Amino acid sequence: MTKNQILKRMYNFSPMNFYSNEGDCTVIRSVYNTFTGYKFDRKFSTDEINSVWNEIKFHRRISTILISFVFLFVLYEIIFPKFSFLVNNNSLANVLYILLLITIVCQIITVIFAKLFEKKLKKKFGSYTNVKYISSGVTDENFYRLFKIELAKALTLVFLIVTIFAIISPFAFTRELLKKERFNDVIKLTTFGSKIFPIASDWYSMRGYAKYKTGDYQGAIKDFDKAYELSANGFDIMNFDNKIFIKYYIKDYDSALQDFDNEIKKAQNDNEKDQFLWDKAQFLYNIKKYEDAMDIYNQLLIQSDNDRIYLLKDRLYLERAQVYKDLGQDELAKLDIESSGISDSDDNSIAENPIPKPTLMVDDETIESF
Repeated sequence: MTKNQILKRMYNFSPMNFYSNEGDCTVIRSVYNTFTGYKFDRKFSTDEINSVWNEIKFHRRISTILISFVFLFVLYEIIFPKFSFLVNNNSLANVLYILLLITIVCQIITVIFAKLFEKKLKKKFGSYTNVKYISSGVTDENFYRLFKIELAKALTLVFLIVTIFAIISPFAFTRELLKKERFNDVIKLTTFGSKIFPIASDWYSMRGYAKYKTGDYQGAIKDFDKAYELSANGFDIMNFDNKIFIKYYIKDYDSALQDFDNEIKKAQNDNEKDQFLWDKAQFLYNIKKYEDAMDIYNQLLIQSDNDRIYLLKDRLYLERAQVYKDLGQDELAKLDIESSGISDSDDNSIAENPIPKPTLMVDDETIESF
């Protein structure tokens, strides 16, 4: 099939192919239904055809604007604000409900404007008969040329959008601003980005770091919490750890421990629960609550015997040895080091494998640590 044949076929289904002549009659295609036509018992003049086209453009533009507003309303008032709920609670059913809602509203708008278009036709050109619209196969060169112009505009716009996003990623650009320590610019850009696409966790994660660097610690905590909430796909606790880092930095220990307890309660499986428990044990050690940390390490070591893949027994022994050492129980520390399988001296083993301190990360790249 040649390029011209493809374009002609596309033109036949485009809005520009809106009329056909049947002898001394003219059939106008419905502005919203490809297969519905309005047959007038006379041949329209060029001016009348242009007048019909202007009516089609008007009705299509207004209805498209209204449908766009409906879509934006659903997007920003239902989908984005309730994103976590929609994803985590029978997401397929929620998607179907939303699509059904949009479809019904769009259909109502379409029917209303179709009736208005029919009324305008009858007022301007007299009575008509409803028929099935069949293209005459005769191409109006003026509207065919217009079709090619509009198609070229659309393809050019798509190409420009794809090219811009391929060359300049807004997230990559924002990370470059972070590296240059232009934190106020980062806050402005991420705030704008979060308004346009508020379910992208990267906006909040990068803004959280920028707020931390500018001293807005509560704002940083709020942003990291939002970024963690939006990480619905997969098990990614980077932004949770970032929130804990800020609370550690400002010595808000009780709130951080409450965050750990909340996540442990909400854990959906043993691996998630083990990870939060382990992180809590490390946090307790870093705030010098050694006895509380010891209780969790004891629990994790028992659980590590029950085929818990995430729990690395050698590492747990080594970290518990560090706790024993800080409690002054050197003999027990030595036994744990031996159980870990590391044959080096006590001091070197712990020094080379310390319990990690809270860190601040952006995209798995460590930015700040104690």
